[in-house]
Amino acid sequence: MQKHKKRLGQHFLHDKNIINKIIKNLKTSTKDTFIEIGPGEGALTTPLLKEVKSIILIEKDKDLIPILEEKYNDKKVKIINKDILKCELSNLIKKNTRIVGNLPYNISTEIIFRLLTFSKDIQDLHFMLQKEVVDRIVADPGTKIYGRLSVMTQVYFTVKKLFDISPNVFIPRPKVDSAYIRLVPKDYIFNSLEHEKKFRDIVNTVFSARRKMIKTSLKGIIDSQALQEISIEPSSRPEALSIQNYIDISKNV
Repeated sequence: MQKHKKRLGQHFLHDKNIINKIIKNLKTSTKDTFIEIGPGEGALTTPLLKEVKSIILIEKDKDLIPILEEKYNDKKVKIINKDILKCELSNLIKKNTRIVGNLPYNISTEIIFRLLTFSKDIQDLHFMLQKEVVDRIVADPGTKIYGRLSVMTQVYFTVKKLFDISPNVFIPRPKVDSAYIRLVPKDYIFNSLEHEKKFRDIVNTVFSARRKMIKTSLKGIIDSQALQEISIEPSSRPEALSIQNYIDISKNV
């Protein structure tokens, strides 16, 4: 096994029971085209390849590329040695692309935010992430962990935590628990690109000062009367508002 690189946040999955559970939850078809982010040495790639039409592997670690090329000398597999955050995804993500991956924990939220912009072309996402991140993604309004990540993910995707994953199934063993999550794109709900930008700006603004009341953090953007007219209590904190509340605010600024 390739020695892991701490700076890349590498933790290689090796437990066959978990791998089989992941494959089962993917509900694959022989017509599926997958992108796998961070395939490592191919623990998930090998069983997945038997069930799908094609896979694009995006791997940042150049030392893993020869291993992958030797394993997958196959027309069904395309191997790309790039950082997912710098990769030109518009050339790779086509209609109904499915994406799977064991994401590096140190950049997992950055990866998810980048993929948001391609939601209309993605069939679904299945990721292994730090459990804390998954819990934040699926959090409900009114909870302490509900925040920018919850709102920005759930406005684009229907999210479901599928199961927790023990640190013992990885080499090296991470210091945190993991979880497996499914994200399925929703229909585009914004009136325009301008409306979408306003929504993003408002969510970023209020959660950058989450202890402040909405009327304070949005001062100069929307007043208390306008908030009350759309059934929002101006003294509310950001975590008390639903995604629909944020959509309504962005329609009225």
